[in-house]
Amino acid sequence: MRRLRGALIAVLLTLAACGSPTASQLQSSATPGRATAQSAATSVSPSPSATSATPGEVSEEQQFSLDDIAEFDDGLLIEIAGAVADKAAKTDRGAEATNGEIVIASVRIENKTTKPYDARNVLIGAKYGNGKDAQIIVDETEELQSGFTGMIKPKGESIATVGFAVPHKELKRVTFIVDPNDDVHEAISFSGAVPRE
Repeated sequence: MRRLRGALIAVLLTLAACGSPTASQLQSSATPGRATAQSAATSVSPSPSATSATPGEVSEEQQFSLDDIAEFDDGLLIEIAGAVADKAAKTDRGAEATNGEIVIASVRIENKTTKPYDARNVLIGAKYGNGKDAQIIVDETEELQSGFTGMIKPKGESIATVGFAVPHKELKRVTFIVDPNDDVHEAISFSGAVPRE
């Protein structure tokens, strides 16, 4: 419970520090700390590398910092609401190669569209160092999830708290990839330094 509390505190501190972003902050990519992701103008398929376990590739214009909120043209918002380095619990599997060193990220999706958004297909991944894939943590207690579990109503939001095996010597640059894995929204990424708890 300690690590989940730490991740949630990071989320609350981030939200409290940022306040509610104004429309101008979300719409302008020139505003520090905020950026806009663009929906594809035409219907596109997920990238060929996208599978049930791997997010698709991220184009350069869809790459953001950990402090950014990405807003698609239809009003769907995605952000990393908090990220923290921690040690794996005894109930966790997947961090053996990093001697139990992990990062935990809270991925937040807000649905500002007029229709319910099915978040069950959203893929979340992470990379560190020179693009090395981070193993997702499987948590038997389900404090850490592998993704989102249901629909997000219009004007609603959902947070998935996901863990990845990342050596703490690589915390200066961790990239979280969020792939909506649908025919409307492109995969996006958020990169930056992850603090230790």
